[in-house]
Amino acid sequence: MAAILETNSVTKRFGGFTAVENVSLKINAGEIRFVIGPNGAGKSTFFKLVVGYHSPNSGTIAYKGKNIEKLKLHERINLGMGVKFQAPSVFSELTVLENLSLANNRENSLNINDLLTDFDLKKEKNNLAGDLSHGKKQWLDIALSTVSKPDLVFLDEPTAGLSVDETRVTGDIVKNLNKQGITFIVVGHDMDFVKQTASSVSLLHLGKIFIEGSVDKVLSDKGVNDIYLGLS
Repeated sequence: MAAILETNSVTKRFGGFTAVENVSLKINAGEIRFVIGPNGAGKSTFFKLVVGYHSPNSGTIAYKGKNIEKLKLHERINLGMGVKFQAPSVFSELTVLENLSLANNRENSLNINDLLTDFDLKKEKNNLAGDLSHGKKQWLDIALSTVSKPDLVFLDEPTAGLSVDETRVTGDIVKNLNKQGITFIVVGHDMDFVKQTASSVSLLHLGKIFIEGSVDKVLSDKGVNDIYLGLS
């Protein structure tokens, strides 16, 4: 199967510090791939490399076979990507509906009313986004990254600050959007969310891929447990 996104030996250094080292990752269409790891593993830097916030020192990043490592964030979005950064980036002075209408820039997009229902935002559709609770801002931000039905969506810590129930609902939403044809790459550390949602997992440790595979394979690995317990 052809990869929708493939990184080949991607490396990013900041001065003398190597944050990401020779990371090669292949994401196939239809996956919900989680990139996990302890603090300092290089997850956020890798995320910023693949969305265009950082440029790699070496290596290549290909989207649908096209090298994109020199493209800016907005150019990658125009190719059919959606991005949600860790902190919600909604337009606070616009209503929920106005936010979604603004982000809806493709003909083959998702139905906004369906999204409002799925994300439990129907009652707030005419409210200012800035007045939403933190959880609903996170949901609106995910909705903004998916409304135009991009082929690939990147989510950075989408459940940060959410309750257990909100996290479970977020997992259900992501899986439902995946069934509608959206491939996801998710950076996260909430293991319950990973177990509920992921189809596959790549674990970064000290800037390198330590292990990847199914959720069961990765989370049952003794080395993974040692990494998360700080024993390695």
